[in-house]
Amino acid sequence: MKKVTLALALLAAASALPARAQQQGIHQQSTEYEAPTDPLVQQKLDHWQDQKFGLILHWGLYAVPGIIESWTICSEDWIERDSTVAYEDYKKHYWDYSKQFNPTQFNPEQWASVAKKAGMRYLVFTTKHHDGFNMFDTKESDFKISNGPFKDNPRADVAKYVFDAFRKQGFMIGAYFSKPDWHSQDFWWSKYATPNRNVNYDIKKYPWRWKKYQDFTYNQIGELMHNYGSVDILWLDGGWVRPKETVNAEVRSWGAPSQSSART
Repeated sequence: MKKVTLALALLAAASALPARAQQQGIHQQSTEYEAPTDPLVQQKLDHWQDQKFGLILHWGLYAVPGIIESWTICSEDWIERDSTVAYEDYKKHYWDYSKQFNPTQFNPEQWASVAKKAGMRYLVFTTKHHDGFNMFDTKESDFKISNGPFKDNPRADVAKYVFDAFRKQGFMIGAYFSKPDWHSQDFWWSKYATPNRNVNYDIKKYPWRWKKYQDFTYNQIGELMHNYGSVDILWLDGGWVRPKETVNAEVRSWGAPSQSSART
């Protein structure tokens, strides 16, 4: 098993939520920061902070309609949608973009070249946003870029080729990963409505279902850490997942040579 040094960091400028959502207390900021004590993690964080300028690349199903990330399938009052379309119909319509997503001109080498010329030094690539669509060839789900119209392309495992292209240009490599997965029946269970971004069932009443989701998440993170070369940064998004420690604890217990606290 390849050993990977992980630096899990909260980047204060990373919030993608509107000010209104912040005011409503939907995404509460941490009041304290627990500095990592592992010397290897400290070294990794120090190196990352010295890079100063990097690229955070969100790319997924939302590229098909040309919208900002996957927030439109979340039912919260700050999110606007076509009022003539029922919410459940909209979610199905959005997820059906997986049948159209076919980026035949995918050219990560060009991206890396442009980023390097701009002076960037690190990459954070979205392996999965909240909609649950995987931009890597996970074995845990069929809802992925390598299972749609792009599956026969030699570069169907998109994350692998993005990471490889940027490594060749000397970039630090970061994997963005959403802890919530709205496509998973173990996070948004179709038995119940999905009133907001959170788990839509009582995890105390259905602990077996929540355990399935924990295992699913743990296994996917394991795939990213062990099958995609050296990963410098694991960016866990979705810090509003409750109880949040159930997911973060899985990462901390991974057994990699060095880890740090994850708060996103």
